[in-house]
Amino acid sequence: MRAALLRQRPALIVHAPAAIERVLWLAAVDRCLRCGPRDADEVRAAYRDLRALIDRAAPSLYAQVPVDARRESRWLVAARGALPEGTPAERAATVVWAAVGAWTDAPNGRWGDLADAALALGDALDVGGTATLRSATALRETMAAMWEAGR
Repeated sequence: MRAALLRQRPALIVHAPAAIERVLWLAAVDRCLRCGPRDADEVRAAYRDLRALIDRAAPSLYAQVPVDARRESRWLVAARGALPEGTPAERAATVVWAAVGAWTDAPNGRWGDLADAALALGDALDVGGTATLRSATALRETMAAMWEAGR
């Protein structure tokens, strides 16, 4: 009887923290990053390229690592609150560089393609150089700790 019960349980899938982080940064860029007419032509072009790639790849990437929608929403709000002060371009660059860092940790494939497209956007924003990279690294660390703590 016990063996039959064990066979009926659905498999618990535990995703690696890096896989979850990639999806969370995809959500941050996908759902929170916008570009407008005041942005430079180079920024708008890089954003359009990244947006097109996200539109093609995101559904299957989200499906690979399902994340609780309410928890993801809380994470996105917390990420916005954790961004350092700065201009909209500086804040956008911080999110983009954080995403690049998470996506380049992936072995290859569409994550690498997203990282390349985001890298082009980060370069187009070109606002803070190493200061922005440090901010992005700090933001990734803060947000990873928040996710691990269950917040």
